[in-house]
Amino acid sequence: MVKSLDKKWKELLFSASGLGPNLLMVLMGAYFTDAINPAALGENSFQAITGTCLILPAIFPILWTIAKAFDGIVDIPLASITDNLSTKWGRRRPAIAIFLVPMIISYAMCWIPVGGDNQLVNTIWIVCWALLFFTCYTMNLVAFYGSFATVCVNEKQRLNVSSYKAFFDTISYCIVYALVPLFLDIFKLHIDKFALICLPLMLTMVIPLFMIKEGEKYGFPELKDGKSERIKIKESLRLTFGNKMFTTWILVNCCSFFGLQMFLVGMNSMIIGGMGMSGTEMAIFNTSAFGPVPVMLYLFNKLKQKKGIRFTFQTCLISFALAILSFDAASLYIMGENNKTLQMVIGISGGLLGSWAIGAFFMMSYLVPAQIAGVEEKITGKNHSAMYFAAQAVTTSIVGAVASSLVYENIKMLFISKEASGVVYAESFTDAATEFGVAEAAVFNLGTLLVPIITCATCILGFFVAFKMPKDYSPEAIAKSLGHNSDSVKDSENEKEEGETLFVQIALTILSGFIFGFIWTAILSGYIKRITEKFCRVRYFIISCIIPFASVATNIIAHKKLEEKAKELDINLTGSKALYIITGIFFPILPLNIIGLSVMQYDINKILKAKYE
Repeated sequence: MVKSLDKKWKELLFSASGLGPNLLMVLMGAYFTDAINPAALGENSFQAITGTCLILPAIFPILWTIAKAFDGIVDIPLASITDNLSTKWGRRRPAIAIFLVPMIISYAMCWIPVGGDNQLVNTIWIVCWALLFFTCYTMNLVAFYGSFATVCVNEKQRLNVSSYKAFFDTISYCIVYALVPLFLDIFKLHIDKFALICLPLMLTMVIPLFMIKEGEKYGFPELKDGKSERIKIKESLRLTFGNKMFTTWILVNCCSFFGLQMFLVGMNSMIIGGMGMSGTEMAIFNTSAFGPVPVMLYLFNKLKQKKGIRFTFQTCLISFALAILSFDAASLYIMGENNKTLQMVIGISGGLLGSWAIGAFFMMSYLVPAQIAGVEEKITGKNHSAMYFAAQAVTTSIVGAVASSLVYENIKMLFISKEASGVVYAESFTDAATEFGVAEAAVFNLGTLLVPIITCATCILGFFVAFKMPKDYSPEAIAKSLGHNSDSVKDSENEKEEGETLFVQIALTILSGFIFGFIWTAILSGYIKRITEKFCRVRYFIISCIIPFASVATNIIAHKKLEEKAKELDINLTGSKALYIITGIFFPILPLNIIGLSVMQYDINKILKAKYE
């Protein structure tokens, strides 16, 4: 067998292959429907393409649901194609190479509605290009994921690659949900322009073309004795959906994914519209949620070793169910105006609680299908690993389409008011206020209040369904579920070490919130320089990011500079010398001291508001 990932750095690089396409898909999921129909965003948001609805709000959710469902359904035939493809270049690489360019072009076209104010033209245009994009994206990613089972030689390597992949997903979510709102506000850039600027990131999908060792040159994995090994689509589906261990995972995953998808697509509206936060404040909330994820995932793997994967994943479902309710607790509907500090505390606390679950949601979706497919191939000799990912994708696509399009896109058009009874369907806060006969400030979007409740309910449902999962997805357990003796996988699969290797632990640390922390620290230093004028931002950045505990001193210096300006503007700062000393000592995960950075960002926002408004 030719080993594609024979070096540790290759595991890391291979895992980064889907970073670009995944990031841009997450960007689309998070911002696109609100960008073309900003009903829940309020006025003058940079997260909208324009200030008006570009599509038909009554028809688009239905067509978008169909398109998203198609995205899942098309996974099945495309997975069968890449599982059975036999060329001199291999089975996975040609699929990636052929569909890469159309994927990039079709994604760009989705963000360029050509109909102007013609909602019907824009609706048709967007849906048609989306269908092409989803098809090309699916083929690229299904082929890439399908290679996991053979590129990774044992359970340990599949765990490493799945963990790395989850970390890169975390980086994607950090960028999309924490940094993008910040960038849009700072650079006065609309979301469609930002999406087009990010298009070159799609080229990370070129990496597998050089790393997957298959084809005529290697004779592996698609060629056996000079002949192609083929599994008909019917048999592949029978083997996939006939695997009880896999179908149980699908049920659990669908429960959590329904709520997760609705939460992700509605997060911007919940924070900006429902909580009345700015893009910068939104970045703080999302940092608390996504920044700690890789560290949480490291702890997840440790707990999994002691208690099993079922118990550990159930704790994730419960923590996310509770965390999501913070969006309602901190909403303007509950808290009212002028309670921003308490809103920040609730939001950050909820984000930290939810971060325990987010990384696990990412990792499990790679680990379970790859592990089952890899063990099955070793036992039966049948390689149809892409079909497992396709089966997972088709179910989550349908569930996600219903959650994010059919349900969310309709409930976000509902508005309520404390000053008037009933619920109205409207395209904006202004229209809803007119129907209620009240001031616009007295109107609240009902959809942003319902999303946390629905998400909580689906996660709790997933918790109970998870009792049907095996304690662990070990090679022995999978072999037993397939009706084989566990001895058949002992020699090839049981190369497990106790815990992760030192390299993996170092990588987990580097890929934790540090990456986002570097960026946030740089942004903060720029703001301080802008406010105080005499401030060495380069020195502040280097010392804060590199020297352990040095941020205690640098943050005190920065706070003193800000305090001088605050006195001129007659503003009381939230931060204090004691706070930066305590957090700097007890949270030495530099530069991501979430509490210290959050408080300083909040104080900076207060000064900027007083200075320029």
